[in-house]
Amino acid sequence: MPPLFGPFRSPKDEKVHLGPMQKIGPPRRRFADHETVDYCIVGIGSAGGVLIQRLARAGFKVVGLEAGPFWDSERDWVSDERGSHELYWNDLRIIGGKDPLALGANNSGKGVGGGSVHWAAFTPRFHPSDFRVYTQDGVGADWPMSYWDLKPYYELLEREMPVAGPAWFPWGDPHGHPYGPHPLGGIGDVLVRGCTRLGIRTVAGGPVAILSASHGNRPHCIYRGFCLQGCKVGAKASTLITHVPDALAHGADVRAHSMASRITLRADGRVNGVEYIDREGRQQFVRARAVIVAGYAIETPRLLFNSACPGHWQGLANSSGTLGRYLMAQAGNVVAGWFPELIRMYKSPPAHALSEDFYETDPGADLREASPFKRFHLSRFHSPGI
Repeated sequence: MPPLFGPFRSPKDEKVHLGPMQKIGPPRRRFADHETVDYCIVGIGSAGGVLIQRLARAGFKVVGLEAGPFWDSERDWVSDERGSHELYWNDLRIIGGKDPLALGANNSGKGVGGGSVHWAAFTPRFHPSDFRVYTQDGVGADWPMSYWDLKPYYELLEREMPVAGPAWFPWGDPHGHPYGPHPLGGIGDVLVRGCTRLGIRTVAGGPVAILSASHGNRPHCIYRGFCLQGCKVGAKASTLITHVPDALAHGADVRAHSMASRITLRADGRVNGVEYIDREGRQQFVRARAVIVAGYAIETPRLLFNSACPGHWQGLANSSGTLGRYLMAQAGNVVAGWFPELIRMYKSPPAHALSEDFYETDPGADLREASPFKRFHLSRFHSPGI
């Protein structure tokens, strides 16, 4: 049976589509090669995407360099895992040291929006205790700030993205969320029913930075099940959807397919710009009074090392000799299981039901009785063999 409104075709206009309601049309601002801008930001992902919006809104001249493409949700994204592999940074990256580690394809994003394009949008807060792990548990180090110092920024971002979730989140610093919870899907229902039988508290419907109701020029989630492959609807928050369009509207210059290769210095040791390789393989240069490097834990030190020069033989910003060291890869416990009934695990946000009843450390607990998880949830991630 053919689609109700005819066969699907790519848009014929020259605009960039970010969901069905948001479009960015030419012309977009482009600073001339001879102009010196106030800021050049390398990497327009989770951090760089917010920074470029804030700086453009403040009236600064700012250029953003992004190694990957400027994604178009209608032309570039598909409802297919295999067809979405270009969202990830697939260039080979291997960390050194005594135990070299080849980083996986899901390590970071490549393209405007960076990893926020394919993240799961799971947005729980840290607990106050997370900032005092040495004082309370005798491990690691206490943070130089407290949870209460960061709380206003949690609240700011939860409104800005915005975050949908339960009206009452009982753990840590109990709080609510700006948008109501999502409907409970089959995978969350399994967790809630199981925990209820065991007397374990749960919450459902978030917290996730996925709209449960429309917001501005973004529609609500339609539960199509491809949150990790780029949200074609625009309901999931990513800086590509939430911040970059506003940055462009305020005069920012975002240059996609622009791989930064070197930060250059003046004779007095201050930065004066960034060299980069454009889509055609040509070397270009952005003149800037200040440079912000926001290329995540791998590309940031890589660029600083590649910018070594007289007076900075070991790379820029490396007087301590620790640049690129002490990288800690993210690890997590994953338990997969089969259920006799049909779960339809794709019909919900990736993580929308959870419990933090075992989050806090209990120094007096028997290790055999203590949960190894601080937070657990059922998710619709799956392995190719399952």
